[in-house]
Amino acid sequence: MLCDATLALWQARLSSGGQHDPSTIIEIPVPVLIEREVFQRAQAKLGQNNPRTTPPRVVNGPSLLTGIAVCASCGAGMTRTGTVRRSKSYSYYSCAGCEQKGKSVCKGRHIPAATLDGIILSNLKERLLTPDRLAQLLQTLADRQAAKTGAVDRRLVTLQREVADCDDRLRRLYRSIEDGIVELDDILRERTTTLKSQRDRAKAALDRARVQCGTVTTIDATKIDAFARLMNEKLDTGDTNARKAYIRSIVDAIEVDDQAIRIIGSKDVLQAVIAGKQTANGNVRGFVRKWRARRDSNS
Repeated sequence: MLCDATLALWQARLSSGGQHDPSTIIEIPVPVLIEREVFQRAQAKLGQNNPRTTPPRVVNGPSLLTGIAVCASCGAGMTRTGTVRRSKSYSYYSCAGCEQKGKSVCKGRHIPAATLDGIILSNLKERLLTPDRLAQLLQTLADRQAAKTGAVDRRLVTLQREVADCDDRLRRLYRSIEDGIVELDDILRERTTTLKSQRDRAKAALDRARVQCGTVTTIDATKIDAFARLMNEKLDTGDTNARKAYIRSIVDAIEVDDQAIRIIGSKDVLQAVIAGKQTANGNVRGFVRKWRARRDSNS
């Protein structure tokens, strides 16, 4: 049991907002329950699937390209519009900037939904989702990563030397103080603080460089072939939500212009999907009416 004086001191510290004496803190190692990479992917999905960020019509609506198709003139999304003529329905992708704010914002453009869907699907299957084309894209990514890795390796060596030099100088300084060769005055304290700051900055830069030093892309023909066959099958036979999810996993945006349609994506994302890694665009339900209403998941 604590004596009255110690208990009174602790109570005074707690009531005043003060911290505990560091000597009274007992550190207990806790095993990692969730890998950091998994946690970060979950956070990305939580943010993306929040209806305040992504409208439910983008994820669950009937349009295949809503949410990624944008007007090349103003950058507004291409939303689903429609009309009925002689009892027959016609669906279009229309510039939301023009539809909602008028031609003063954008002249607007409309394209039949079936036409744009067909153009995107056929071009993805014929010009991207073939084993030869995928291998070519990944090879250019591998070459770029190899060049980047070489530069990062040289940076790592420089930073490691800088950290080691700061540590060595600090050790010599501490030894001189212990042996009584020098006295700890204000100038020496300032010098020690400066060396510690230099070491900490070098360590932080070293950690960032190590993160950037990723593995070089490997060209796995088996995975590329399996991925190409799976994507073609899903784009041909999947329902709208499934096809939408697969497209969004590899396509960042689709710019709709009068004379051209541009499909924009990332080689790094493509490589991660082929390797079987989850991305922020994973196929996850995107709308719940009460989004974590009771905060029942770790935020």
